[in-house]
Amino acid sequence: METLLENVLIYSLAITLCVVVVVVYLRKKKKESGIVDAKIKEAKESGLHEPISLHPYVDPNRCIQTGACISACPEKDILGIRNGKATIINASRCIGHGACFHACPTEAISLRMGTEKRGVELPHVNQNFETNVPGIFIAGELGGMGLIKNAVEQGRQAVENISKSLKKGSLC
Repeated sequence: METLLENVLIYSLAITLCVVVVVVYLRKKKKESGIVDAKIKEAKESGLHEPISLHPYVDPNRCIQTGACISACPEKDILGIRNGKATIINASRCIGHGACFHACPTEAISLRMGTEKRGVELPHVNQNFETNVPGIFIAGELGGMGLIKNAVEQGRQAVENISKSLKKGSLC
C-alpha cells in the first residue's frame, strides 16, 4: 500500500511540474506576443507597417515558429512572432535582401512587391541566382536586392554559375 501511495505521490508531483512548466511557457509566449503587438501598433502609428515595395509575406499555414526568419534578418524588427506565427512588424523598413526567405525551413515566407492587396509573388531564387524555373537567372530588384551595386555583383555571380553549369553539362 505504501508503494502505491508513493507512486501516486511521485506521479502527481511529476504531472504538477509539467503543468507548471506549460503554464510558464504559455505565459512567456503571451508576453512575447504582447511585445510584438506593441511594436506593430507603434509601426502603424508611425506609418511603417504598410510596405513600400519589396517585403516578406508569411503564410501562417506553413509557419512553425522556428524564428529562423527573425534571426536571419539583419534589419531587425521587420518580422516577429505573434500568437505562435511569424508576422510583419515594420514592412516599410524591409530592404528586400531575402535572408528571411532563405532561412525559413518550411518556405512559409515569400517576397512580394507592393502592398499585400496589390502584391505579386517573386520567383524563388537559389544561392546561384537561378529561379525555380530551371535555366532562368535573375539579379537585382526581382531577386530581392534593389541596389545597383548588388545587382551588378549578382549578375556577375549568375553568369559565373551559368558558365560552371555549361561546363558540367547540367544546364540545357
